[in-house]
Amino acid sequence: MMLNLNDTTGRTAMKNFLLFNDFSSEAEHAAEITLLLAGKTGANLYVWNTIEYEAVPKAEVVLAGTNEEEIPGIKADKNTWIEKLESRLNWETGLRPVVHFIEGTNYVTDNVLSIVKRFDVGLLVRGIGGDAEHSGYIEANILRSSTKSGCPVLLIPKDFSYKLFEKMVYPTDLRFCRRDVVVFLTQIAQMLNSTVLIANISEKGLPYMEENYARSVFEDAVLNPLNRDYIYFSNIKERDVPKALDILVNDMNNDLLVMVNNKFHFNEMMGHDSPYVIPENIRIPLLIFPS
Repeated sequence: MMLNLNDTTGRTAMKNFLLFNDFSSEAEHAAEITLLLAGKTGANLYVWNTIEYEAVPKAEVVLAGTNEEEIPGIKADKNTWIEKLESRLNWETGLRPVVHFIEGTNYVTDNVLSIVKRFDVGLLVRGIGGDAEHSGYIEANILRSSTKSGCPVLLIPKDFSYKLFEKMVYPTDLRFCRRDVVVFLTQIAQMLNSTVLIANISEKGLPYMEENYARSVFEDAVLNPLNRDYIYFSNIKERDVPKALDILVNDMNNDLLVMVNNKFHFNEMMGHDSPYVIPENIRIPLLIFPS
């Protein structure tokens, strides 16, 4: 049976965010949303460039007297792009999250844990892109970074709307519901005034949990005075996990899908081989916890 999740301690401060930046359009979009999330939660944002930045100046046409001439453009600083995003966020919302840049440490998986410890990081973030058939790909190195650091990783698709999360869904077998996942999601929900749906989908080979029994387990073991305004429950009869997830995401309009790496529901959706492929019908961010 699952651990009892009745932790009634007070709300704690949100740990900091670490964004992996490869200077792609996917990384820029992920930065937009992460800045908004940091501004709302009070977390600091740390940006770690995963590749070497090389600015290429462009010739600009300017008016010089009566003749148009081309003069060399000025190389943009490697952090200019995010400073523009910060300015826009402050102009539109009044939020001004604190942003720092990781300098002097090469991006390799083995260095992630030391960075996480040094800067009190609690969430890794990466932008992802896909193609006509798939919403995105999850590379092994980002999951290894999550595993080594113990932090969940937020994967943000390039075409996801610029918004905060309003409805989060955590598909799990209630018998194995993770306490740390529920605590983390409750903290986010409190700060964003959003909701969390615990969707009970029985694992293969285990019996379906009858409705009244499942609900009593949820109320006794998951709910507590701090989370009962944010956490909801649904006992899913559909045993086909991809079909159930499609309903949860597209019919029920949840906008953050929460999973545990290399566990039953994760593997049923994305298979067992890395790089994992996100199905075309799942076009919302994924929050993946290390197993």
